Amino acid sequence: MRITDARTGQRTEVHPHRAGLLHVTVDVGEQGHPFGLGDLRALVAGDVLARTCEAQGLQVIVELVVPDTPGEEARALLKAADRLGVHPPAQLSTRHDGDGDDRMAADLSITSRSPSRPGPPSASLLVTGPVTAPRQARPDSGAEPLASITLDEHDPLALRLTFLEHAVTAPIRLTDDDLANAAARLARWRALVAYLACEPSRPPEADMVQGGFDGLNEDLDARVAVQALHALEARAALPDGARFETFVRLDQILALELGRDIGRPPG
Repeated sequence: MRITDARTGQRTEVHPHRAGLLHVTVDVGEQGHPFGLGDLRALVAGDVLARTCEAQGLQVIVELVVPDTPGEEARALLKAADRLGVHPPAQLSTRHDGDGDDRMAADLSITSRSPSRPGPPSASLLVTGPVTAPRQARPDSGAEPLASITLDEHDPLALRLTFLEHAVTAPIRLTDDDLANAAARLARWRALVAYLACEPSRPPEADMVQGGFDGLNEDLDARVAVQALHALEARAALPDGARFETFVRLDQILALELGRDIGRPPG
């Protein structure tokens, strides 16, 4: 996997210090401020990275690093992340700004924080883009609080899909229409996957699967994999069994629960 290191601006290979084991820190939150949608985006990025690497045979340990903040705030962040399909971190660490970052011997750090405070210097650095929700803009804070989006209003995975439809370092200006449209796409894809599951299995479309992995291996760009889902929806000439297996294979890394409706009655 290669990323553009936010410290140097150079393309760099992400190499584990221990053979077969990649240690990733996801460093989010600012002391004295609520966790924001940008922090949630960094957690999703770490989850997609872990799924991508594990699908290619590499074990990944994800450590979540947060400021010294009330426990209920961290629990609320983890609860929101869980609803977006993020696997729980293997370790939760508290950051004491100014005196604790050097202790984290990571291979890669993913952060929503300012690049001027980049965390462990030994690790390559990926800074996720900011997320704003104009309907509840907060001029007093650079972070859009989690309360800006009520996940109960939409399928929570619609927010995950919206994150994945953008380059991981690009800013996102989130609206209710974005979430509603993403939820509608998920509903269509799940209905299609449930239909295709009834057909004889065929090998997945190798080019689509490989293209998705190639994108994710370059700056953790999920857009190619998401575009493959759109293409699968449109390619009715492709054998149904192959379409099904390709949806399933890509969803192993995107984690959009595309097989959720298999076996359920229509409607």
